[in-house]
Amino acid sequence: MHPVPWLMAAAAVLGSTPAEADHGYFQIGYGAEARGVGGAAAAATRDAFGAAANPATTVWVGNRLDANFSMASGSTRFRRQAGLPPPVNGALDTDLESEKRWDPLAEVAYSRMVAPDLALSVVGYGNGAGTFLPADTTVCLAPPPAPPGTTFRGNALCGSGRIVSGLKQLIVAPTLSMRLSDSVSVGGSLLLAAQEFKAEGQQALTSQSASPDRVTNGGTAYSFGAGLRVGGYWRAHEMLSLGASWSPRVAMSRFKEYEGLLANRGRLDIPETLMAGLQFSPTSALSLLLDYQRIRYSGTDALANPGFDGSALRGSNGGPGAGWRDVDVYKLGVRYQATPALRVSAGMSANSRVYEDKDTTHNVTSPSTFRRHYTLGAGYTNAAGSEWSFFYEHSPKRTTTGTSGQASAVVSQLTGVPTAAGQESLSTSLHVVGIQYSIRR
Repeated sequence: MHPVPWLMAAAAVLGSTPAEADHGYFQIGYGAEARGVGGAAAAATRDAFGAAANPATTVWVGNRLDANFSMASGSTRFRRQAGLPPPVNGALDTDLESEKRWDPLAEVAYSRMVAPDLALSVVGYGNGAGTFLPADTTVCLAPPPAPPGTTFRGNALCGSGRIVSGLKQLIVAPTLSMRLSDSVSVGGSLLLAAQEFKAEGQQALTSQSASPDRVTNGGTAYSFGAGLRVGGYWRAHEMLSLGASWSPRVAMSRFKEYEGLLANRGRLDIPETLMAGLQFSPTSALSLLLDYQRIRYSGTDALANPGFDGSALRGSNGGPGAGWRDVDVYKLGVRYQATPALRVSAGMSANSRVYEDKDTTHNVTSPSTFRRHYTLGAGYTNAAGSEWSFFYEHSPKRTTTGTSGQASAVVSQLTGVPTAAGQESLSTSLHVVGIQYSIRR
């Protein structure tokens, strides 16, 4: 199948991606069951969405179909105090919030036992993040050949129109899960990945690019790749289960329309991930879950390379990125079976910082300040074997603050001496609600 129609088919199933994501641009978890316990799923065998975390778990869930729908509302606030000297004092100062919007996300998973100890399944899920900052918010300085001190009204990056930077990542994962004994299973998934990327309102960056005609307003660009995820699962005791999975970096094709913006001529690979976890059930009704996850953003140059400092042009091989770091994530959840039909859950996820405060100026179009995420969940099973599950997630606001790249460039130009100037701050928050319907056969 040609990749673009395949992407459209996947998009029809998966819908959109959140305006803000949890751990960089990764979701906290997949499916309502995992989201209700803070995303902890490496050693859980509750539904077919488990393949998105650990493909070894689905052989334990039997025949089932899970369909999840959620709505996410993310908010970004950006402030800049440039502190420019007269006669341009007040220029570049800005204080704004992102557009208010709710973004839908649909996920689906299906698992079927094809032999007593062998399951085939497929799971479709999404990751992503987006920035939507309004137009005409900032008094900007016109570049030469305009007379010194000439100003115009632009967006926060001194471009025209609103600022848009949106990444949607769609993954369809056919999965094989095999039970090796009464307590051990292994599994593997083929990751068929497609990405969409769009950037608008970033005209001011064209002077920093090796391909200035491919920096902004290039429409929606597509990227494709394939990778794998492998996992193992062990029921070490009737009260204790252990699980782990690993996915190497997925090499993706280039976003040709934005090869002047993203490092390595528009390449944005999917980072390597590692996950390990346990589930402890002291009683048949109570389960405690703990996961550790590492996301290696350092292997994705367009995100991890140092921000623009004039030493390399945007889009070049080894060119500027956003200064993202490898992220460590800890997920803790509790699930309680209150009645034979009703279960409730709660969880928390904590992650290390995605970027340092000093890189705030390089992340205006990719803000990810989140450090804590809190979730609640509930589920109801009827006698016919169908289930309804619900979850709510809140990621409270956190702020990063650093030197302003734009203010520093202006002051350095005025004085003729490289000078750090001004401050910029970013803060993000997130609310997500979701519902899942499941059928067991």
